[in-house]
Amino acid sequence: MSDSYRVVIPYESLDPLTIGATDDESKVYRDTIEIDIAEPNLLAAIYPDEPAPVGDVTAAAAEALEAPHSGPRFSEILASAQRVGVIIDNQFRPTPASKLLPAVFDALDKAGVADARVVCANGKVFPMSESDIEQKIGKDNLARMEASGIDFFQNEPRNESSYSYVGVSSRGTPIWLHDEVAKCDVKITIGQAQSNHWGAGGGGKLILPGVVSDETIESNHCAFVPSPQTHYGALAGPMRSDIDEGATMCDLSCTMNVLLDTHGRVIDCIFGAHPDAHRDAIEKFNAIYAFENPVAEKGPADIAICGVFAPTDHLFFHTGWGCMSSDLVVREGGTIIYCSPSPGVSTAVGDFPGLALMDMMKPYMPPSRENYERVLRDIHGRNIQMWAGCIWVPIYEVMTRKHLALVTLEENLEMAADIGIDAMTSLDEAYAQALQRHGADAKVIVLPYARYQLPRNAIRMHAEELETLEQVRL
Repeated sequence: MSDSYRVVIPYESLDPLTIGATDDESKVYRDTIEIDIAEPNLLAAIYPDEPAPVGDVTAAAAEALEAPHSGPRFSEILASAQRVGVIIDNQFRPTPASKLLPAVFDALDKAGVADARVVCANGKVFPMSESDIEQKIGKDNLARMEASGIDFFQNEPRNESSYSYVGVSSRGTPIWLHDEVAKCDVKITIGQAQSNHWGAGGGGKLILPGVVSDETIESNHCAFVPSPQTHYGALAGPMRSDIDEGATMCDLSCTMNVLLDTHGRVIDCIFGAHPDAHRDAIEKFNAIYAFENPVAEKGPADIAICGVFAPTDHLFFHTGWGCMSSDLVVREGGTIIYCSPSPGVSTAVGDFPGLALMDMMKPYMPPSRENYERVLRDIHGRNIQMWAGCIWVPIYEVMTRKHLALVTLEENLEMAADIGIDAMTSLDEAYAQALQRHGADAKVIVLPYARYQLPRNAIRMHAEELETLEQVRL
């Protein structure tokens, strides 16, 4: 009998009642799944080598503001500021805004800025509730904002009267910017940088789709989500490029991006001019989480086993991003086993089950190239709202070429069956079925943190795309 390798997969989510509360480990649903993989089958099991987290997040933010990657120091930017807009991400992002904002507020006070506001970049996601706001911003910061006259706003994308027209991007996206951001002569975004299936998160993304109108969001998403060039880590892809151009048109001054490890702890904080500082943050992220691709030497995997880690989210709609990164190392017709508890979430606007929004793919099941053509027609006809389709459509496209086996909590099985997603509660069962499908000699790659991980050779390709793009602009 062949020796086997014991694989440990994270199987985690935030507690469904504590959106955004990532500081207290007791508020995080943590578990692991273990499975034995015979060594002849194991192509690779890839675990990142993460640096130690920073000791004092607020101090790290203050230091970053005065030691920019590019452009002037924040104090220099504020020296002539009249109105300042501070844009933070929403309750479904783990950025620790409560620890970052004090450094920004200190800088505003020191510069004597009397007119400032904080705006939540919730795009088309429902607004944060009072409890969400308290968790995201923090009680002390809210009290400080009230004492200083700093107002708080959220995006209202369907309220036309709340937006100012900026112009049309070179790719054809009309841009309307939230009035409270548009009136500011200094705009700083505070978010989390990571590679993702739109290219990358953070930076200018807090402007578009964060604080722009419904028309702007839908135009950008409908045009570029289905593009083959909008793939994992593609900074030069049409979607991310349109986002960064839109943010430039909206006069984004600077960005502060944190890198979070797989326990939600800050491991770096990068501040500087848009878009350079954000790109530097993504390069640092990839230096940690990208991996040497074994495919060139050993061929693509037949099976990928993926885990999810907190803080990610309560819904497969967000934890499932790694389907698109694992796609890069699995052969056509292969199997992606995705382990995600997806416990669902209770919010001020209602309760959402773990597979919420994934049910939008039901009319197009089973996944096939013919049905994907129907998806594309409905996107073009605006029968699909792409604020939600921006995630399920890329997952669906992968499913037309590869088999998705979801390992999840029992309460999600009924909804999965109704949608047509292959789901079960046992990784052992999912793996046994995959071996039956691909044979006893099937090659297996393990990506425990697939939502963060991508092959390094793909990054090199993206760098070449970016260089080409800059040459075209010159």
